[in-house]
Amino acid sequence: MPSPNQHIAEFLAYLEKEKRGSVHTLRCYRSDLNQLVRFLEKNFGDADLYHVKPEALRTWVVEMMKEGKAPRTIHRKVSAYRTFVRHAKRAGEMQTDPAESVPLPKLEKRLPTVVSEHAMRDLFSEDVFGTDWKGRRDRSVLALLYETGIRLSELIALKVVDVDANRHELRVWGKGAKERRVPLLPETLNSIQDHLNSRPYESEWLFVSDAGRSMYPSFVYRRVNHYLKEVSTLQQASPHVLRHTFATHLLNRGAELSAVKDLLGHASLNSTQVYTHHSLARLKEFHQASPLNSRSGEGD
Repeated sequence: MPSPNQHIAEFLAYLEKEKRGSVHTLRCYRSDLNQLVRFLEKNFGDADLYHVKPEALRTWVVEMMKEGKAPRTIHRKVSAYRTFVRHAKRAGEMQTDPAESVPLPKLEKRLPTVVSEHAMRDLFSEDVFGTDWKGRRDRSVLALLYETGIRLSELIALKVVDVDANRHELRVWGKGAKERRVPLLPETLNSIQDHLNSRPYESEWLFVSDAGRSMYPSFVYRRVNHYLKEVSTLQQASPHVLRHTFATHLLNRGAELSAVKDLLGHASLNSTQVYTHHSLARLKEFHQASPLNSRSGEGD
């Protein structure tokens, strides 16, 4: 009989080949499922993921809550198992989802972190970036993240051939190897071309590390965090913050939600609607300051 590790390996192979799962995604699924296996072995003596009892999963959730794990972390780990179950059901190995009736801790509504528009103007108008090839690379990287809203994994996967200078477009390979094209401003195209002309390394990749190798997530994180701390008060600023910022600024300027959805590569509008909360919050600020608000002049 195949072991739990073999079941997990088959599931991860499916995600990689059929769903084009990223290295980061596969690593997270492997970690979460292995944690469940260890919990089942320790507490129930049976780690068969195909025959898990709902009571065992409820006990797992309770233990994670006692350990102080964040609600979002618990939701993610249970979701990893539910994705495993969906694959097992399609393969005929399972009939029901043991996690379906398992109660999970309530999630707090959390707005995405966004950099202000004036801070982004300062980033690209002041002498923040160096004038050598590394500075030009960094400027192009942050410009693309902010101007297109692409994901970190999509940025790292970009190749020189994905830039269409004639059409002012960028070809992006999203989740599930889905291709989409996003527009580029002439200034950004010029920045990318200056970077490519000045870098001392030949490579098929659009962006490379200081040593000329393909970029990796922690490298991009460090560069983005460094520059955004120069123009904002954020203590930790990830590439995903620029994705949030891109979507929010577009909606604030009147872009249609469906258009932002397509640019972000979201499968449904549900994922995009989170950014409307920032726009509504900004509208409320305008209402508070409006002359039509009888309280707006109080205390002046």
